[in-house]
Amino acid sequence: MPETVRFRREGWKPVASHREDRGIVKVVWLQGTPYEMGFQHGTLLRNEIDSLPRTTLDAVSFLGRHLGLASFAKKRCFNDVIEECEGLVAGAKGTGMTMSAALVFAFGDVFQEYFANTLPRIFNDGAGFPQGVLSDVACSQFIAAGKATKDGRLYHGRSLDNNGKPNEYWLKHPTVFVRQPNDGIPHVFIAVPGVVWPNSGMNAAGITIGLNTAHPKNITKLATTGRSHVQMMAHILRKANSYEEAKAFMQSQRRMAADLILIADGVSRKAGVFELIARSMGIREMGANGVLYMANHFVSPEMQGEDRDPPSRSSVIRHERFKQLLEPGSPHSRHGKIDPAIMIQILRDRINPFTLNESPSTIYDDNASIATNGVVRQEVFDSQRLLFWIATGEVPIPKNPFVGFSLGEMLNLPNAIPCQPLVYQ
Repeated sequence: MPETVRFRREGWKPVASHREDRGIVKVVWLQGTPYEMGFQHGTLLRNEIDSLPRTTLDAVSFLGRHLGLASFAKKRCFNDVIEECEGLVAGAKGTGMTMSAALVFAFGDVFQEYFANTLPRIFNDGAGFPQGVLSDVACSQFIAAGKATKDGRLYHGRSLDNNGKPNEYWLKHPTVFVRQPNDGIPHVFIAVPGVVWPNSGMNAAGITIGLNTAHPKNITKLATTGRSHVQMMAHILRKANSYEEAKAFMQSQRRMAADLILIADGVSRKAGVFELIARSMGIREMGANGVLYMANHFVSPEMQGEDRDPPSRSSVIRHERFKQLLEPGSPHSRHGKIDPAIMIQILRDRINPFTLNESPSTIYDDNASIATNGVVRQEVFDSQRLLFWIATGEVPIPKNPFVGFSLGEMLNLPNAIPCQPLVYQ
C-alpha cells in the first residue's frame, strides 16, 4: 500500500464547496479565501446554526456588542479569523448569528476560562455560595508510535468530554470541515456548526492536534493580551508542514489562558504535549518508548504550581489509567500491540486504575474512567495515511461505532489511501 508524503499543492485542485451527510456527521467542503470559506460554512450549515437556541445567540450578541467582548476579541484575533467570521455571518444571514456573536464564539476558549471557570470559582469560594457547583474539567488524549505500536506508525486518540449534562447541540451536530484555503495546507476541523476553530483536526501534511482544558492556579496566571489557543490550533493546521514548524509557532505566540495542546506528526513520528498558561509553557515530548498522554493537569517540571492544585480526581484517574495501558511493564499494558482497534479499546476503557472497578457501560459521567467522563465525541487519527475514525451519536458515545474517513480521498489527492476498515463496531 502506498505511503502518504508531505502535501504538495502542485497539480492539485481543490474540491468544490458542498455538503455530504454521513449518518449524523455533517461533512462540508470549504474552499477559497477566509471570507469565502466562512460564507460557504454559513450557507451549507444554515439550518444547524439556526437551531442554536435564540436565547444563546441573543445573549452572546448582547455581551459582544454592549459589554465590549466583540471588540476585545477582534483586537486579538488573527486577521483571517475576522474575515472568516464576516463570511459566516453573511452566509448565515437571518439566523441570529451576528458579527458580535461570531467574534465572541471565535474567542470562546478565552472567554470560557474567564467567565465560566476562573471568575465563578472566585465568587464561589469567597462569597458564601455552596461549594461543588463547578464541574471537573474533562477531555483525554494519547499518542502511540514506534515501539508501542504493531507497525511503528503513530496513532493519536482523543476523547472530547463535557462533564455533567451532555450538550445537545454538540451531540446532534458533529461536523467535519474539509478546509481548502488558498494560502495554506488543506486540513480538517472536527467541531460544530457556527465556530471557526477546531476542537481537534488533521492536515494533509500529517499533523494532528487537539486541546484539553486546564485551569490556572489563580487569576494572576491569566493575561489580557495574547492569542486564543483554538485559533492557534487552526493556524497550525493551515501552515505547519512538520512538528518542528508547529512547535516553533507555539513558542512564538503570546497566550492568555490555560490549556493543554497535543501536537503530533505522523510522518516524522514526533509528538509533544504543550502545557500552557499565559506567561509559561512546558513541553513534554514523546520519548523512546513511543507513548505520550495527557488529561487535564500539568505534569512537566517547569509547570508545577502553575495550574489548579490539587488536580481534579477525574484527571488523576485518567492520567494513571493511560500510564497502566500505554507504558511498558504494566500487567495492563498494550505496549507493542497498539493499532487503531486497540486505540479504540483504550478510549472505551471503563476501569478505575486505583480500585480496578469497572464502571457500567451505560454510564455517561461518573469521573471514574477514560470512557465514563462525559464523552461527547471520540476520534482516532492515523495521520501518516491521512485516515481518521469518529464515534458520535447518542450517549454513551464509547458504545457507538467508530466511522472512518480518508482525508486523501476527500481531497482527491493522488495515491489517496482508502479507510479500512470503514467502521469499527
